[in-house]
Amino acid sequence: MLVKVFRKVYWHTPLFLILIGVLLWLKAFLDPASAIAEIDNVNAPLFKLVQAMACNYPLIALLVSFVLLMVQVFFINHIASARNLTDRYSALTGLLYLLLMSSTSAMITMHPVLFSNMFLLLVLNKILQVHGKQEFMPEIFNSGLMVAIAGLFYLPALVFFIFLIFAQIIYYLVSFRSVLASLLGLATPFFFLGLYYFMRDLFFERLGAFSITIQPWLVFGQTPDASEKIFIVVLAIFSLIAFARLRLVYYQDNPIRIRKRIQVLFLLFLISIVSYLSAVNYIHLHHAILAIPLSVGLAIFFFDLKKKWLSEIIFLILLLAVLGSRFSIL
Repeated sequence: MLVKVFRKVYWHTPLFLILIGVLLWLKAFLDPASAIAEIDNVNAPLFKLVQAMACNYPLIALLVSFVLLMVQVFFINHIASARNLTDRYSALTGLLYLLLMSSTSAMITMHPVLFSNMFLLLVLNKILQVHGKQEFMPEIFNSGLMVAIAGLFYLPALVFFIFLIFAQIIYYLVSFRSVLASLLGLATPFFFLGLYYFMRDLFFERLGAFSITIQPWLVFGQTPDASEKIFIVVLAIFSLIAFARLRLVYYQDNPIRIRKRIQVLFLLFLISIVSYLSAVNYIHLHHAILAIPLSVGLAIFFFDLKKKWLSEIIFLILLLAVLGSRFSIL
């Protein structure tokens, strides 16, 4: 029933999405002080500025986080529909993103990945637009710039510079000029940040903070509760099925333009998984990165299923897993 409701956008659909978001965040709104948790060892300068507000004004911080999340919900829905990955008048991608971004209590707060995702969505939107363009250098430069800003909120997001380079290869756009444009875009925010630190005699002191530690064994050192384990297993199974079907069935029946975008989505999915190696102490929040490709991939999967009753059953199982993880039912 829910897949059918959000398959098409009506005048009340945005209100439904906001209402679902409020219900998922309601417990945090009732007790904002306990919902805002201070995140230790943050080496991202832009999030440090935001975090100061979160500690002093928890309710305002929570409201800002919720508004930012809802902006991303509508934006990712626009990306998927405008780039012809899903139906033009669907809200399913946004709904899935909202559920995945609210699937654990750790995500119901102001955290660095939430801010980083906004800029990664801008990168995805830019990259999906370059196919067939004669002049694409501005998009490439801006994408590098957005990756850098995402990294200033959440340092492991800098891994997605690899996504930017390989996306150019998919579109047959890679060249010395395009790689240089990407690097210049990536370097620009860090140049001004370094200049600011230099003028305040903090350059060498802060330079050591900008490092990405690779500790893959920490991924297996997590201790989620039973509800979260069930959610992770359910999501992993459905995601693998969705992306396998996307490659074997959906990919074959579309024009080259859409095939290229599907390849970019696959690339984003793979880089999101690889980026867990750099998450270190933020693995419980890093799941939010994976929400971007998964929400689009699962939305395509639900749309492409011929048996609508099957899509409703799968979505219901996923929804129950999300709610169980969010409210720690087990």
